[in-house]
This record gives sequence, structure tokens and C-alpha cells, in this order.
Amino acid sequence: MSDPFRLDGRTVIVTGASRGIGAATARAIAARGGKVVLVARSEAPLRAIADELPTPSAVVAGDVADTQVIGDAITAGEELGGLWGLVNNAGINPHYQPVSATPLSAWDEVLQVNLLGAAAFARAMALYLSEAGEGGRIINISSIGGLTGLPNIGAYNASKAALDGLTRSLAVELGPEGILCNSIAPGTITTEMVDDLMAANPALKEKLVAKAPLGRLGSVDEAAGPIVFLLTDAAAFITGQTIVVDGGRLAAG
Repeated sequence: MSDPFRLDGRTVIVTGASRGIGAATARAIAARGGKVVLVARSEAPLRAIADELPTPSAVVAGDVADTQVIGDAITAGEELGGLWGLVNNAGINPHYQPVSATPLSAWDEVLQVNLLGAAAFARAMALYLSEAGEGGRIINISSIGGLTGLPNIGAYNASKAALDGLTRSLAVELGPEGILCNSIAPGTITTEMVDDLMAANPALKEKLVAKAPLGRLGSVDEAAGPIVFLLTDAAAFITGQTIVVDGGRLAAG
């Protein structure tokens, strides 16, 4: 019997793969035998990650909401032997202010990447996998911000809640074709973006750690593990779910 936790011979697109959770996910996929199409805006860091992976990979630089970039990523996956999965990880959170003070232009910026870009990639992947007829996986990276009322990031929270809703619709629509769709909702993970925020506001880090039952923030590898699990055959009966990876923060209230 083959190991259901392996990804040998399977190719996965990972967006937002130049750093943070995306880069850790790409490395974890390759460590389990999978091939990776790395997508992000900046080419140089993608090349650096691709060079260190032990399995074949491809690099596609550009905006996830650009249909040309989406097409190039799917073509790259075909050239690696055909696609199995998509990890919709690209996201931004540049605005920290109350909803009443957030301009509509900020909402457009956040939703364009976090929701519409992810939806466009998921749509293209669904069409590809449906035509291939061999099943597959679509995994959207949402956030506990979409499940609770974290202040001062209303646009981000709304985009992630919508992404969870999209995930459930995709799961119902694509399930009969063997295409499983789930989302991962991380808590506070020590990515470069979070590190910058914590450096500017040390009191915030202390507050977040104090709320965490595990007494610490999460690592990118701890976020990547559940993502890769959902890509494997070990997760063959899981679809339409939002899996929270937050060290118990939501449970603590």
C-alpha cells in the first residue's frame, strides 16, 4: 500500500509562495515528493525557493488577479506532468483602522487580492481539474479573522469570511467530481508581515501571546502541515471544512 501522506508525482500551485506560509507550504509539498508551481509578485525570491526544492518546480511571477498569470501557472503545472492541487495563499492586510475610517479604495485593494484573486484562481483550477477528470484539491487560506470580530482589520476579516463561504460552495459543486475543497484558518503566525507589525507594537504581541492557550504564536511550518495534509490521500473524506490552526485561541474566547 502506498503511503497516503505522500504527494509523489503530484503537482500543486502555491500562490503567495515567496515567503511566509506559502514558502513553507512549497517546501513541505516538495519534502513529501510533490512538485510545485510557485506564484507571487516578485520573481527573485521565488527563484531562490525553487532552487532549494528537492523536486521539480516552476516559477510564475505576477499578480494573482491577473488572468494571464493564472493561465501561465496552469500551463506550468501541465508541463510538470499535470496538476493535482491549488493552495490559494496570496493575501494582503495593509490597513489597520476601524471600518468607519477605512476608505472604499482600501476595501477594493484588499478584496481584489484576498477574495477576487483567489476566486479567479479557484475557478480556473476547477475547470482544469474537471476536464482532467482525476479529482484534485483546492485549499483556500483564510484566517481566524473571518470567524471572529478582530478590530481594525474589517476589510481583511470580510475578505477571509467570504473566502470560507466560497470554499463551501466549491466543495458542494465539485464534490461529485472528486475535487475536494477546504480552507485553513490560521491564527497569528510568525510571518514576515506579522513580525513587522509586532516590531512596531510590542504590546500587541504580549496581548496575543497572553490569549493563546499554548502561550506562543504559531510558526509557518505549523501552518503548512495541515495544508499539506489536506492535499494528500489521507484527507480523502474531508471537504467543505474550515480547519482552524490557531493554538486554541478561538476556543479561549
